[in-house]
Amino acid sequence: MATKNASEIGDLKRLTQVVAVLGRHGLGGMAAKFGLGRAKPGNADTSRPEALVDALRELGPVAVKLGQILAMRSDLLDPEWTAALAQLQDKVPVVPFSQVKKSITQALGEDAGTYFASFDETPLAAGSIAQVHAATRKDGMPVIVKVRRPGIEATVDADMRLLRRMARLAQRASPIVARQNPDELLRFFAQSLNQEMDLSAEARASEEIGLFLEKLGVETAQFDHEVTGRSLNVQERVDGIPATDIAALDAAGIDFSAVARLYARAVLSMIIFNGRFHADPHPGNVFIRPDGTLVFIDFGAVGTLLPERRDELVRLSLAIAGNDADEMVEVLLGWAGKPVVDREALKAALTRLTRQFENTLLDQIELSGIFTDVFELLRTFELSLPGDLALMLRTLLTAEGFVRQMDPQFDITTELAPIARQLLLERASFSKLRGKAQRTASVLARTILSAPEIIANLERIGRKGRLPISLDANDLARLQPRAPQRRAAEMIPAALVIAAAVLVPTSILLAGTCAGAAALLLLVERFGKS
Repeated sequence: MATKNASEIGDLKRLTQVVAVLGRHGLGGMAAKFGLGRAKPGNADTSRPEALVDALRELGPVAVKLGQILAMRSDLLDPEWTAALAQLQDKVPVVPFSQVKKSITQALGEDAGTYFASFDETPLAAGSIAQVHAATRKDGMPVIVKVRRPGIEATVDADMRLLRRMARLAQRASPIVARQNPDELLRFFAQSLNQEMDLSAEARASEEIGLFLEKLGVETAQFDHEVTGRSLNVQERVDGIPATDIAALDAAGIDFSAVARLYARAVLSMIIFNGRFHADPHPGNVFIRPDGTLVFIDFGAVGTLLPERRDELVRLSLAIAGNDADEMVEVLLGWAGKPVVDREALKAALTRLTRQFENTLLDQIELSGIFTDVFELLRTFELSLPGDLALMLRTLLTAEGFVRQMDPQFDITTELAPIARQLLLERASFSKLRGKAQRTASVLARTILSAPEIIANLERIGRKGRLPISLDANDLARLQPRAPQRRAAEMIPAALVIAAAVLVPTSILLAGTCAGAAALLLLVERFGKS
């Protein structure tokens, strides 16, 4: 019989503890559904969201962080569960100052007294990953010190191993879990947790995103990079009023409407144009200086939206604007990993959803209402979103809540119109078109180079008299009657525009000739129809 190593034995013991905690909170039925333990005969599953929150708190930091991530997944969980999980806060015991001092000394490589003039031993906040203290540097600058909890790395590593094991069990036991791609969820969770464990990552994100926000007149906290590392960071103590203190802001004469507008523009611009954004911009992470300047703090949670993902969002937006249900289905199924679904039913549901917003003014649309409907549709068809998109949508909902708190009459969607125009201008710029045209030309060149192989394959097909065909089961539903092919009169102008873009670097004259010919053909086509 094979001998199990110490880590496997430890994991099994921890798994037993997890099952016991879930059972103690009345979650045994739910655990059994996911392959963790056995359900008691005759007992109905009466799992409650509040009980799950209590169990996650008891299970420790990794469970709490997982609950916070799941709170963002309205595409996976019903509103009552996400609402309960959203209440999960890092309510953990304070680490004694003697241990904190030891960690600081270890991180700085010297006695903390040589760096700090004063240090408040009572923490401002204690989280599951780190603890925060106020201090003053030797040069008199007030700072905030964030130090990682002692021993947290070993705890996180052990619980992440266990979480992967539990996910495999749940995936085998529940088709619903398997369909929701738990590997992708865990990968995203592990990345988020690793980022939060590295306290220097917060400093880098604050600085990098701060350079972008600076152009909008928004600031971020500054860090002391000389002493900041994985287990400790030191940042300025922001001289401003927390956005949570409405009374103090009112007494200071702050223009709430201007704050809401600047905040909305900052959040939307971070997401759409910068690609990296503050993923938790709630009022507690925003300070307002007396002159109305916004300062974002705590970049422990940062989202990333890659250009390809942004292009997919633009595709979806254009499909919605053009009532193209087929394209909407393609984008959503692509995000969900191309599962087998009733495409016609999904298309009909998307059509009903988009018709709600026809002839509706932009300032009459509520993002929260749109997201509620979209998430309900995703849950109905068991379609999950990639983690980065779920995080982005959650950030937008947080942002909408902030601006409504600042100014109940303000609507974040009013800021979308100028940003959408800027995005369209960026996408329609000649350099972008030329880049796409050059990529198209590259594909055509590769096709031409492959011509001998294509011809050889055709010759083999003709000699054998058989045509080998391979169909993916997921694509059979797409074999529906399509509209006739575009006429040559519609394709030629497009080809001329591509040619013009390709020719710009070599011959402006030829490029202009192609562009002019395309415009002339389009005019002839339009007047020919009228």
